[in-house]
Amino acid sequence: MQSVFSCGSKGMMVEIHAKGRAAQVTAFSEALTIALHIEIQGADALPEWLRQEFTPPSTPEEKAKWLNKWRKESPQGQALMEKERGWDIPGWLYWISGKSGLWTVKSLVRRDDETLAICLDAADWPAPVAALEWLAEKAGVALDER
Repeated sequence: MQSVFSCGSKGMMVEIHAKGRAAQVTAFSEALTIALHIEIQGADALPEWLRQEFTPPSTPEEKAKWLNKWRKESPQGQALMEKERGWDIPGWLYWISGKSGLWTVKSLVRRDDETLAICLDAADWPAPVAALEWLAEKAGVALDER
């Protein structure tokens, strides 16, 4: 999924390629570009097709119950629970925006109609890029090693 190609300010620059049909790559690129420039209150700017994919917000009680169950699971069970739960808008925007401090998107470069290069500045590799993988899945593109 990635190529590590040089040191960045956090640790290393990583290039990931999103590949698919031209329309899918465009949809992925547009959604990612919007997400990189909005705050949670601006989520209405995200494309409608993407907003429909998010999990409805949970109450604090629901979050606590889920987290208690998650803590008791094996790493594989935790990963399955996370995938089944999906992303809510605030959580996804937090990771996509780089606020986690583990990686940030530095640039998006369209290589051709069917390939978008995503340059990440990562603190370490592999980095937890599940939010980026989820967007790729929803847009119908594959993240590919280059």
